[in-house]
Amino acid sequence: MENRTIPLEGTLNTRDLGGIRTRDGRTLRKGLLIRTDCLYRITQRDVETLFKEYHALYDVDFRNEDERRARPEIPIPGCQIVNLPITNDHNMGILPPPHKTYGIQEKRLLTLFDYIYCLSKEGDARKGMEKSYRSYVSTPLGQQGYSSFLHLVLEAEGKGAVLFHCADGKDRAGIACYLLLKTLGVEDETILEDYLLTNLSCKGKMDERRRHLLSYGVEEPLLSSSVMLAGVQENWLKAAMDEIETQYGGFDAYRRDKLHFSDAEQRRLQDIYLENED
Repeated sequence: MENRTIPLEGTLNTRDLGGIRTRDGRTLRKGLLIRTDCLYRITQRDVETLFKEYHALYDVDFRNEDERRARPEIPIPGCQIVNLPITNDHNMGILPPPHKTYGIQEKRLLTLFDYIYCLSKEGDARKGMEKSYRSYVSTPLGQQGYSSFLHLVLEAEGKGAVLFHCADGKDRAGIACYLLLKTLGVEDETILEDYLLTNLSCKGKMDERRRHLLSYGVEEPLLSSSVMLAGVQENWLKAAMDEIETQYGGFDAYRRDKLHFSDAEQRRLQDIYLENED
């Protein structure tokens, strides 16, 4: 798969979906569908890039209200911010059991530890995140958000870029990307390949987190869980794919019945965003 990274100064995980091939041999048009992490640290040069080169129309934010308040978006001229929360509470509203903190005082790490133990009482995020991914596609809030997202992409009509993200642009945004690419006719294997590119984009962050936690003596499985949450795991996305297949009768039924995106809308979306290879 070609390098589709957009090298912004204030993000780690920004890439153009253009160039991805569908099962019928067409490709996504470049510069129109951009997945990224949140835009609260973008520089003026980044703003100019997204404004002048990509003509950004929409900035779709899948974070909840608390997350948006803590890290507000930097606006792009002419680009409408659209809030489509997929979850109400990042920590699922569950108090984690007591766990070792290794003397760490950094709030961001303590919040991460709490989140991991909310996911799994054993502190194992690899399996715990499967539950989160299933919930993204099965809860009414998630279905409403993703339905609105697909309709917004259709409404944009390819007249400028649609940016979409959550906090790190990997989980809630990863599901959005799956639903969008699947609707456009991309095969699962190709979608998974794009999904896992996040681990390349975030490798520096993952390595630095591992070094930092090792300096505190953080032990397994918390160490590995903390590091992997800076990236993604194939089984997470496959859990959402399995949820759609087993609980909703397959993707097309889910798209029609839960995302309320019709076959006619799917064809229109493909006509707008796909092109034949030369």
